[in-house]
Amino acid sequence: NRGILKQTIFHEKEDFRLFLNIIQKYSSKYNARFYHWCLMSNHYHLVTELKNPEDLTKITGGIQQVYAYRYHKKYGTAGKLFQGRFKSQAIEKENYLLICGRYVENNPVRAGLCQNAWDWPWSSAGFYIDGKNDTITLKDPLWKKTNGEDYKEWLKKTSQEEEKLFKSSLEVIGNLEYQRKLLKKKGRIIHRRKGRRPDYL
Repeated sequence: NRGILKQTIFHEKEDFRLFLNIIQKYSSKYNARFYHWCLMSNHYHLVTELKNPEDLTKITGGIQQVYAYRYHKKYGTAGKLFQGRFKSQAIEKENYLLICGRYVENNPVRAGLCQNAWDWPWSSAGFYIDGKNDTITLKDPLWKKTNGEDYKEWLKKTSQEEEKLFKSSLEVIGNLEYQRKLLKKKGRIIHRRKGRRPDYL
């Protein structure tokens, strides 16, 4: 999600740190696993795996609500801080989780804020390259290597094709079998439970 009218939502280091602290609390509360993330001055990206995907709205809505309250209190502002409901994409883990993480961590490079993804202090790239403990990142289960230099090379392999994929309006990124495991409920993508006959995508 991003700030309303693309306004800045993180002005200084303390703002970034506050947002990460809030994420950490909600990850513990809902047993959410955050594999990749990136905070920019006016928006953020989170790549998470949930035991109960229906908790996504509770987690994201809660994080934004708490941060907005603290933001308005600090800066003496009021009103909406975030641009409506967050955008979400269901990602097929086996084939797309890692490249989704690469897309997210390269966000500052595409924005011209740094030359390399690992130069940006507010992303999970530091966890994979330097072993930085940021309190929220858990190792992507598909990343089997341990050398930070290998991860640097992996980040550099980003392609225009994958950037188009994650920038698209697709709600589900995965093969047909994966899509059939999901359903729409109240306009949101969730995993199908056994014994139910859903409206397939």
